[in-house]
Amino acid sequence: MPPRRQLSERMIAEAALRVVDSEGLDALTMRRVAGELGTGAMSLYNYFPDKDALLDAVVQLVLAELEAPPAELGWKEVVRRIMHSVRRTALRHPHVAPLLPRFPPRTLDALAFVEAGFRATRAAGFDAVTTASIYRVLASYSFGTLDIELNSYFDAPPVAAQAADLMSAPTLAKHLPTLAEMGPHVQNSDHDEEFSRGLELLLAAVDQLMSPGRVGGLTGGG
Repeated sequence: MPPRRQLSERMIAEAALRVVDSEGLDALTMRRVAGELGTGAMSLYNYFPDKDALLDAVVQLVLAELEAPPAELGWKEVVRRIMHSVRRTALRHPHVAPLLPRFPPRTLDALAFVEAGFRATRAAGFDAVTTASIYRVLASYSFGTLDIELNSYFDAPPVAAQAADLMSAPTLAKHLPTLAEMGPHVQNSDHDEEFSRGLELLLAAVDQLMSPGRVGGLTGGG
């Protein structure tokens, strides 16, 4: 009989990530991960008390993939790289993406990108309170755009199609002409371009709020 495989938290989390990436969140069970590792499900509970703890570990692995740029690049470029890295990584692990707002970074590897962002903004002269505000705004933008893209929010038509042969059917162009005009533009947007455009708007807004005489603008001081 071959010797029993020596387990570790990282080994189990990596196996769980493989399961989620290939089969989705619903497929993740202790039994399924144990099968991936060739061991019994009960042995995993020595490392993770429940499924939530295992999901947390999976998220930490994914967050550890994010780029942590050097502060010397300047705060805007650091933020750009981090934000695009979050998006690329989430789209590479689409089944894990919905978990990102649920499990914040907590390991040293997972926190590296946060440290990089904080270091760059503080080096640029932002105070601690404003730096925290920038972090919250960017996190909200990142998670919001990911949720919209992964759930195809803008892919559906703005209104349900009506049966054209009914006398009572409303005519979209007559009753909601602006919506009829805008529908194709909303549906046919490029996610990469929209994300970059929105990010640049946010960075420009921060720059304006933090111009001379407006220090503290994001925190109600300007």
